[in-house]
This record gives sequence, C-alpha cells and structure tokens, in this order.
Amino acid sequence: MQQHTREASGRRRYATGDTVKFRIVLNHKPHLKEVRLAFVHEADKRAVIMAKVEPHPRSLIAAGDSRKSSLDAEVTIPRGRLSGVYRLDRIGYETAGGKLGHLSPGEGLPEAFLLTFEVTQESAEQPNVEEVAFVGD
Repeated sequence: MQQHTREASGRRRYATGDTVKFRIVLNHKPHLKEVRLAFVHEADKRAVIMAKVEPHPRSLIAAGDSRKSSLDAEVTIPRGRLSGVYRLDRIGYETAGGKLGHLSPGEGLPEAFLLTFEVTQESAEQPNVEEVAFVGD
C-alpha cells in the first residue's frame, strides 16, 4: 500500500510497508537477466534498500544493435529499516550470459539520476475501531 507523502522540498517519504516504485530506462547491447537499484542510507552506508526487476524479453532495438529497455521496479519498505534519507548508490545488473556489473556515480550513473527518498518511523498510534458487524445471513 503506497501511502507516501512529500515534504515541501519535494522529497518522497515512506513508512514500513509502503511500496516505492521506480522506472529506469537503459540502453544496452546484451540481454539483461536482472537489474537492481541499491539505495544506501546517507548516514549509515550499511543500511541498504534494494529494488530488483527482471527485464522483459522485449526491448526496442536502437542504433548500433543496442536495445532500449524501460523497466519498472518496486520495493516494499521492510520492517526494521533504519529511518532517514536513502540515496541511489548504484545500479547492478546481470546479463543473460551471467556477466555481473554495476553503474555508480562517476562510473556510468549520472549525478542527475541519483534519486533520494526518506524512510520515516512507524507511527505509535493504535488503530481506531470504526465498525464491527456480522456479514451475510
């Protein structure tokens, strides 16, 4: 369930259980088996949120035998994740032939595409009962 909010700065905010959706467009020559977007906590580099996508076999063929794939990825914020700002740190990929690689800032990942979002702490408020009733007969 996506319940994200936006701060005045435009940064997206999510809580545990929210789904974050991303779109990435890649130009590539080999067929891709998997693409991973790794978001790292700005203060604790050990805290990572990973979004994975398996590319569809159909891609638009671009110039020079390369392909252009538009991929939609999503991740549900897992429980226990450290609250704070997460920034796209790298895009990993695996080709159909098994080659592993990654794109990172300064190494194929332009600064303009470094998305950020904030994970907020879960509210301590209890649910309020609005209705309890029998259903059916």
